[in-house]
Amino acid sequence: MRTLTVGSETLHLTDRPTAPDYPPLPYGLTLDQAVAVHAHEVKSGDLVLADFSDESGTRRAGHIPTPYPADPHALRDCPCEGCEECDDVDTWTLGDHSRVGDVGWRFVCLSPSEHGEGDEGGEPCAIELRNRPIAVIPADVVTAAEKAAEEAASPVRTFGVMWSADFEASSPQEAAQLAYEQLKSYAADGWPPELEIEDENGHTSVIDLNATQQKEGSR
Repeated sequence: MRTLTVGSETLHLTDRPTAPDYPPLPYGLTLDQAVAVHAHEVKSGDLVLADFSDESGTRRAGHIPTPYPADPHALRDCPCEGCEECDDVDTWTLGDHSRVGDVGWRFVCLSPSEHGEGDEGGEPCAIELRNRPIAVIPADVVTAAEKAAEEAASPVRTFGVMWSADFEASSPQEAAQLAYEQLKSYAADGWPPELEIEDENGHTSVIDLNATQQKEGSR
């Protein structure tokens, strides 16, 4: 269990259930990376993990079976074509028209429904009270974890390999020819060059193949 704070409130984020319909968090993320914010403070891309009950005293954490990336917006801007949650809001306002003005400042939609009206089995809109505490993993943490997971899953990466040398020549063509002859000599005499390697993130390292070859030969 983790203890989180939002404003003056202390919240207890219990361990995530291990039932089959509660899969592990994606990209190796853990509850240790969670923070608590009010629903209206959730940012786009934050991974929404749980909300907390409205009851007084110790608020209970309600874990979301499949955490989702937030796409927060006001209810009036919801692109939903009809879902159970939105229908409930409409019923609530129809019961008392004075509540229409309350909807905008009392509620926020953290993610629109995945399917339009008539599609069965889709997730409805995630509508929350604006000030309800929500446990999330911030978007930048999620992005970094996703990138690390992709790199770990794919050992093949892209590298730029550069070799440089200075030649005295009367023209660029002659310098290019001298460089070509020197490159061919590496294959002939087994004396490889020093290479500068740049990965896809712009990180550069210098590999001295001469030193590498000497170490391998001394084993």
